[in-house]
Amino acid sequence: MVRPLLYKVIENHLKSRDDDNIIIKDFRKTVVNELTKRFNLQFEITNIISVSHISSFLDPRYKDLEHEPIHVREEIRNHVKNLLNNIVVHQQQPQQHTSIGNSDLKFLYCHDSLPENEISDQFQGYLAETQLRFDFDPFEWWKTREHKYPVIAKLALKYLTIPATSVSSERCFSTAGNIVTSKRSCLLSENVNMLIFLYQNRKLLE
Repeated sequence: MVRPLLYKVIENHLKSRDDDNIIIKDFRKTVVNELTKRFNLQFEITNIISVSHISSFLDPRYKDLEHEPIHVREEIRNHVKNLLNNIVVHQQQPQQHTSIGNSDLKFLYCHDSLPENEISDQFQGYLAETQLRFDFDPFEWWKTREHKYPVIAKLALKYLTIPATSVSSERCFSTAGNIVTSKRSCLLSENVNMLIFLYQNRKLLE
């Protein structure tokens, strides 16, 4: 929900208003530019489809991708189609079985592989589903439709269970705390920024 949420914040709260003074207008503009740059909200030809693009599409609350430009929506859908095809190819590779079970029966009945049009049918069915409200639980939704869209559900399970973490920002705060000590409290903010930047990117300089 990162990308959809940021678009809503920009659209509903950060657009310049007629009654804004120059300082507020500059502030809004700066925040919008920084958010756009930090999260690659403005999709360029050179951009790649990111995890956040895919996750938004697999989240039934944002699957229509209304927050993305039209040409980007098609790029994301095509990328997800390729990921689904890769899952199917992997599933259809021959495997060694040590005991008779469902997998062996599928092989004997020639049901070991999915029909060619099944992925397309699942994909079109998912697109046709009504998009959920933002306050609904996407995991409950997938739980009730896992059997209806089994291949897409596998992909959703992979992308929607990536935990959010604040580790990287916490590390920056820790670095700043080690640099700005009681004996170095008069450092200029520009110097602090540069020292933190150099420390965080020191491996690139080796």
